[in-house]
Amino acid sequence: MSVLWVKAGICGQETTVEVRKVSQTRVSIAFQTTCEHVQRLSEELKELNIGEEMDRPMNLTTTYSLASKHLCRSSCVVPAAILKGVEVAANIFLPAAIAIEFIDGAI
Repeated sequence: MSVLWVKAGICGQETTVEVRKVSQTRVSIAFQTTCEHVQRLSEELKELNIGEEMDRPMNLTTTYSLASKHLCRSSCVVPAAILKGVEVAANIFLPAAIAIEFIDGAI
């Protein structure tokens, strides 16, 4: 099982994603969120086929397809967190912290 906490950014919304391997080929996904858009995503995205999701180009994954339908902007980092959670729950990669930070004065 993997659990990820996401603070999305300027919107201030927070989401916890729990990904649990339920068979050799499938994971279940559960969400706790303050975001109405992620809540709508969670109502449709409950389970994924690991192999299909990991082998597809990003824009063809079920995760990003449903995110495109429900989330309010394309830069939301929650879909990336979902896929990271799938990788860890399926023992494809070890867990490691991920971060996106703006560097003051870089622009």
